Amino acid sequence: MKTLGLRMLALSFLMAGGTAVWGQERDAEVPGDYFSLEGALELFKKSSSPEEFERMLNAEDSKVNNLDLNGDGYTDYLRVVDRTNGNIHTFTIQSVISNTELQDVAVIELEKLANGKAVLQITGDEDVYGTETIIEPTQEVRVNAGTTTTTTVVNVWTWPAVQYVYDPYYTVWVSPWGWYTRPVWWISWRPVSYHHYYSWWHPYRPYYARCHTHRVVYADRIYRPYRSTSVMVRNRHRTQLADYRSTHRRDVRDDRYSDNHDRSRSNYRSDDARPTVRTRTNSDTDNAPRKRYDASTSDRHNTRPAMNRQHSETRERSVATREWNTKPDRRETHTERQRTERKSDGNFNRSTQQQRSSPTMRQERSRNSSGGSKAPKSNEQSRRSR
Repeated sequence: MKTLGLRMLALSFLMAGGTAVWGQERDAEVPGDYFSLEGALELFKKSSSPEEFERMLNAEDSKVNNLDLNGDGYTDYLRVVDRTNGNIHTFTIQSVISNTELQDVAVIELEKLANGKAVLQITGDEDVYGTETIIEPTQEVRVNAGTTTTTTVVNVWTWPAVQYVYDPYYTVWVSPWGWYTRPVWWISWRPVSYHHYYSWWHPYRPYYARCHTHRVVYADRIYRPYRSTSVMVRNRHRTQLADYRSTHRRDVRDDRYSDNHDRSRSNYRSDDARPTVRTRTNSDTDNAPRKRYDASTSDRHNTRPAMNRQHSETRERSVATREWNTKPDRRETHTERQRTERKSDGNFNRSTQQQRSSPTMRQERSRNSSGGSKAPKSNEQSRRSR
């Protein structure tokens, strides 16, 4: 009997510990945990217009809005604002904080493609979710003759709200409600605990996947200039957001960028890469001895050493000219040196020409001085002989 009592006591301690751990896992880490992005997309899928989508967001029965960003003990009213440019729509979900402040909770990015398809994503604001969180609708498709499954992005063109906003007679929806003007049908309620709220929308997570890239690239240009942030929300949740950003690892996109960035910096120089070019300055020419080009190594495998030697001398002159021109007190010396080199080049060219013409002169002298050779007869002597 005593042993049974000890076992029951140990079992109760284990159950209490498991309940505590389970409760810690279900604690809200950021204010965005009280607003399900998956639930917002599910309501947008069921709605027939942006106006109805706003009504469903603020309905207590939908159990999507559980936000209390201003801390007054009641859920905040969420308004929807549509901004469009061509085939792109951005539906901003804003929380009414006070009569002067609004806080963006999330933005739905929608784009109609040319092939009769439409792509949609929802992005949670970083001041509410800690980091920019992107969610998109997905579905499983069987491939390889039905043996395996893969996840693909859903074509949202068939959603009623999507077809409604692309109607030619559609009027852009901008919510007229605010802090002092609330709809008559809206009644605020007290938010529930995260333990109950998490269980409502957790089953929908397999139908929506987290993404790390914006598929509607141009949507950020439409939304970013009109982004609304609240000083009250930022100051009230500053510590909570800072703890979340410091304890959680960065997302896959940031890790991939940092890895590529580090890899590009560390492995830029390889064994077969080109050498790094270093620009010479005046301090280098003053402190370091001048380095002359040695063409003897390159002449070994060259069939025209004279031309290469002349090319190397030209390179030396150009390098010397750049180095000496940087010093203004030696310009006169540099000019005298150029004159000397020109004179030496002229003497060298004249001596080369004399050497080339000397064999011809020697040959003519040898012909005139030789006794056995006879001079050619003139025309008159040839006529007399005839």
